[in-house]
Amino acid sequence: MSRLFLWGKRRASEYIWHFRQAEGVDLSFVKDWADLNHTNLVTPHINQLDIGWTENGEWCNYTVRVARPGTHRIKCLYSYQTNSVSFDLNGKPAATCRLPVATTGYHQWNFGEIGTITFPDPGLQLLTFHYGKGNNFAYFEFEPVASGLPNGPSNNNLNKEQ
Repeated sequence: MSRLFLWGKRRASEYIWHFRQAEGVDLSFVKDWADLNHTNLVTPHINQLDIGWTENGEWCNYTVRVARPGTHRIKCLYSYQTNSVSFDLNGKPAATCRLPVATTGYHQWNFGEIGTITFPDPGLQLLTFHYGKGNNFAYFEFEPVASGLPNGPSNNNLNKEQ
């Protein structure tokens, strides 16, 4: 299993607090007074960075180091609507996914399987995440689908870029 995280400092800086307003992808973070003061389906870690304030047509790129090619389940920590999202791999459509359960708002979180993707080759790949309005996204996990190999870590190293 491998996680795709939005890495950052443990404490939110002034830069993060203002959600990177001058950039296309808005970053936010899990706040105790907004995200953790009520019951969640899954409770995220405090200060976990997330893509927030999403709008239709937005996307972001991740550089992926694929150690084990093959089909992987995609799991996501997300909030709010049961929208469809998609992934391109090296500029070609690779997966269309659906968030499985609606939460009651942007600050109520769930974690679940959203679809599958096939990484045909090992090595560095460009993974583009396309999304629309109505969600926050904290991270993705990629788990190999059973193929006779143990389901250990796939060592995908993912770094955000835009």
